[in-house]
Amino acid sequence: MKKITILLSLAIIMISGSVFAQEAEINNVRKREFRGVRAIINEQTKESQGYYTFYVDEKAEEKGMIKFMLEIYDLDLKLLNKTPITITKRSVIDGSVFNGKNFFFLFNDVWKKKITYVVADINGKIINEKVVEVEKRATTTADVYPANDGFYIVKPLKEKKLGYSITKIDKDLKELWTISNTPDKGLLSIEAVEAGTDRLILIELKRPSLMSKKAYAKIMCLDEKTGKQLYEYPLFDGEATCIPSAFLIDKDANVVTGGMYFEGEKWKSVNSNGIFFLKLGADGKKQVYKKVDWDEGIQDLLKSSKNKLVIGSKPKVFFHDIVQAGDGGYQIISETFQKTMPAISSRLGDMISGRYIGNINSKNSQGKYEKPLRFVIMDFIIFNYNKEGEISNLNKIPKDETKISIYPPYKSMPGLRLAKAVKEFGYFDYAFTTKVPGSDQEVMVSRNMSIGNPYIGVTTIAKGNDATTTKIPIKRKTAKRANSKERDFVGVVKSKTGYICVYYYAKKEQTVHLYLDQIKL
Repeated sequence: MKKITILLSLAIIMISGSVFAQEAEINNVRKREFRGVRAIINEQTKESQGYYTFYVDEKAEEKGMIKFMLEIYDLDLKLLNKTPITITKRSVIDGSVFNGKNFFFLFNDVWKKKITYVVADINGKIINEKVVEVEKRATTTADVYPANDGFYIVKPLKEKKLGYSITKIDKDLKELWTISNTPDKGLLSIEAVEAGTDRLILIELKRPSLMSKKAYAKIMCLDEKTGKQLYEYPLFDGEATCIPSAFLIDKDANVVTGGMYFEGEKWKSVNSNGIFFLKLGADGKKQVYKKVDWDEGIQDLLKSSKNKLVIGSKPKVFFHDIVQAGDGGYQIISETFQKTMPAISSRLGDMISGRYIGNINSKNSQGKYEKPLRFVIMDFIIFNYNKEGEISNLNKIPKDETKISIYPPYKSMPGLRLAKAVKEFGYFDYAFTTKVPGSDQEVMVSRNMSIGNPYIGVTTIAKGNDATTTKIPIKRKTAKRANSKERDFVGVVKSKTGYICVYYYAKKEQTVHLYLDQIKL
């Protein structure tokens, strides 16, 4: 009996050791730059092969400098590599992408009018680094996007007129091609970019002035190898302006997109009038185009559901993923959101909670602190389309609201760009879709940062069936953190089959804790 007890004890120790090995902790993480933990996705299998995260550790040895840290983990949370990159103290990370092979980071230092490019391989080893000096502080910013064989850099051009440039680079930071465009009147900007197959899809926006609600938008398709324009498609149909927020470029180079639409030639508006679905062929010709308004079409679909669901009048909706179904139709996962100017705002409260993006110390022309914009993320809506572009059914999945404050420079962004910035910082609740182990049942994995009891949600999303959500509580490392009044930053990413990787940022301790948990229904 004694031998059996010893063997059982050893087995328990081994099991405990295995569980403990599937945890990790990162210390000295400054919240301002931390944008969550991300999965490293295999481009062929679309499965996770590890995780990466980046953050700033202020403890740099050189005066006036800080350390930007890139950490890479395997699927069991074993640290594979930790790469420090020394940057100037006022540098801000403008963009970060992974193209399936390499990482690309872009930092700007507005005060010194410098942009720093850094490319690292999948193991975290730096391939190349480059500092670019610019003439004007207004152009020390850029957006970055992944290419199949490199990266795209989208920069504003500010001379007498405001335009843009798009540059494609390879992993060695060698320029492959550049195009630039400035308008005769007004201003031009790029609002979204999507790469796939052999082409690059852009949304170009032209406005009479910076604050104008009136705008002309179009989809532009470029050859990925040369930058040459293949076609363009107007997003104003004569009655309404469409604002895409998600794209799918299929194997035949067809483009499927969708999002909100607004009556007239408007890009900014308080509420949307409905949603649209658009499919373009490889030649840019329209194959399917459907609009559904909120007041009748969407509300009728909700009323016909078993639970008689309700959506507030004309919300804003952000499409996350467009997935092609086996029957030729499409499933689109979205979240509704609102932008408001709060009657009462607390800068101190935002500093304590950490739930904000932008420069919280920004001041206006009178020398007073800028009041923030409030960004409220609300419910999930899953739209199911047939191959003709008609909505066959939809699921509204209610959840607790996530509220964050928006400070400059993000505060002045139009709805779509702001929503994308909020997503980049990890605040939208949607994470990914996957299948339950041992079945073909598709589920949506999300997180919820409700005050006091944040959780991970696993929601069934089968067509025609009501959605059900299983809540997986966050495992706090200590009782002290479990009772903390601070609203820790919580997230979840794709892991090995049957598992999820959960992380949370404890603001008081400035630590990130990661662990694995099982997918449950």
